[in-house]
Amino acid sequence: MRPVFLSASIPDPRRHPRYIDTADEIAIRESVSALATVVLHHTTLVFGGHPAISPLVRLIAHGLDAMDKVRIFQSRFFESVVPRDSREFTDLVWTPAVSNDRDASLRLMRDLMLNEGPFEAAFFIGGMEGVEDEFDLFSRRWTGTPAFPIASTGAAARILFDRYRDNILPYLSRGWENRLREEFVYRPFFEELLHL
Repeated sequence: MRPVFLSASIPDPRRHPRYIDTADEIAIRESVSALATVVLHHTTLVFGGHPAISPLVRLIAHGLDAMDKVRIFQSRFFESVVPRDSREFTDLVWTPAVSNDRDASLRLMRDLMLNEGPFEAAFFIGGMEGVEDEFDLFSRRWTGTPAFPIASTGAAARILFDRYRDNILPYLSRGWENRLREEFVYRPFFEELLHL
């Protein structure tokens, strides 16, 4: 099984209200934990470190004795604020900072991270602008690979689902469209989406 890509974050209330207005923080945490549990039993999980997400993934990976199955990317632009949880992964990939440019540094990290493919699938959970950016990059770079925005977690994932529903439908069995919006029992749902 090829690696699975995860893009996720918990919206910050100080950012654009379109993310926090629909965000379900409990669903975001539950879905990230469930996805890590499902994926790490079978293959590598690739993601860009986020202070709200990395501790969840580390907790699951440590509990499964699967820290070596997580490939986490961090830009050196954020090196001084990267949490200890991220530094505990054995496969931590630092990408260069681009001058003093936050956005350019993130773009470079995302380009290098998505070059890690091919991937089995990608999951987009909760999130803000970065999750939208990674969905766009992933969809253009890995045409034909399933990319699932988990709309029930709200935030950017719901926006992406509403915007790209027609692109997602070919990868879904009948009735699964509603499940992306309404499902909160994530572990069996992710197993079904990954055909496990």
